[in-house]
Amino acid sequence: MTFLLVAIVVVCFGFSDIALTVGMRRAGEARSFHPRELAAMIGRAAGSPPFLLGLGLQGVALAAYLAALSMADLSLVFPLTATSNILTTLLARPLLGETVSRRRWAGVGAVAAGCVLISLS
Repeated sequence: MTFLLVAIVVVCFGFSDIALTVGMRRAGEARSFHPRELAAMIGRAAGSPPFLLGLGLQGVALAAYLAALSMADLSLVFPLTATSNILTTLLARPLLGETVSRRRWAGVGAVAAGCVLISLS
């Protein structure tokens, strides 16, 4: 059951990162870090369906994460959720048109290897 919950976390976080990115790109860049400018940018994003989808997926991921923590050790659950970084990187190219360098793929490989080691213990 723990691994099913972690899988839900991973999928929800992976797709929420994509949806939030699309929503924030539609909202436009922040021109400064002034609180008014940041509030305006967040206000523009809040009306975007991808942004709202991303927030909803984050909520589902949090609920699944908390449920997993109630069943298993933090030292197992937390590192396994890092596999969402792998999924997000895999989705970034086809869904966002991003170029993923070899160095980034090497980092994804290191994360994957770490997750395998943790899941075997």
